[in-house]
Amino acid sequence: MPLSPHPTQNTTLSSPDRPWFESWFDSPYYEEVYDHRNLSEAKEFIGRLTQWLQLPFTAQILDLGCGWGRHTRSFAELGYRTTGLDLSPRLIAKARGNFIRPDDPVSERITFCLGDMRDFQLDTKFDMIANLFTSFGYFEDSDQDLKVIQNARHHLKHDGIFVLDYFNKEAVLAQLHEAEYRIGPLFDTKINRSIEHGQLIKSIEIIHKHADRTTEKFIEKVRCYDDLELKTMLKTSDFEVTHHWGTYQLTPADPNSPRCILLARKSKG
Repeated sequence: MPLSPHPTQNTTLSSPDRPWFESWFDSPYYEEVYDHRNLSEAKEFIGRLTQWLQLPFTAQILDLGCGWGRHTRSFAELGYRTTGLDLSPRLIAKARGNFIRPDDPVSERITFCLGDMRDFQLDTKFDMIANLFTSFGYFEDSDQDLKVIQNARHHLKHDGIFVLDYFNKEAVLAQLHEAEYRIGPLFDTKINRSIEHGQLIKSIEIIHKHADRTTEKFIEKVRCYDDLELKTMLKTSDFEVTHHWGTYQLTPADPNSPRCILLARKSKG
């Protein structure tokens, strides 16, 4: 879609002193920009994944970086006791509002809590930890990403499972759309993408519909790890990678696959 011919003014850069992921995920626009990632999609993927894994219904699951809780709810609807953890107070509040309901037996299997993926501390040891929809690679220092994996391992039971769902670097770089303009009912969204210093940078401009067309700017930065780098990080953290899928349909990965979904088991060391 061509870029809007209308000029914008009164631009504000939202929360420049906060890490990008705190500002962006705590903004009221995040879910609108990613509204194609919905509960129906989550249910389909989680149903397929759990069927493949054949987890017992006594399994306890952690949805690490749960956002507004669509995967957390999907696990719980299948009978699993599930915890959703996220850094964003707004997203956790929305998850609780959406999915914790009075007299709902599924809600009794769900816990939502605030926490940083790098250093959260929970009393539970989980049978599976899932980090889905590229909720990884956010930090300037790759050692901080490694801490996420190591902390996940600490919270897994013996022989527990870690599922890491990331974008496929090769396919994304080959098909990178540098500019995009979306028209919405309350605001338009201008997105510019670039690769800088090994990171996929997404500049997001929210253009409000009222007369002065005030704008707000946000940014996403995700490190461009390839599958070998991710597998190496998992191995370094004492995981054994057993499967590598390329789609949410769990088809084998190839260079053109949109996703890099890794299944790893906690090593016995």
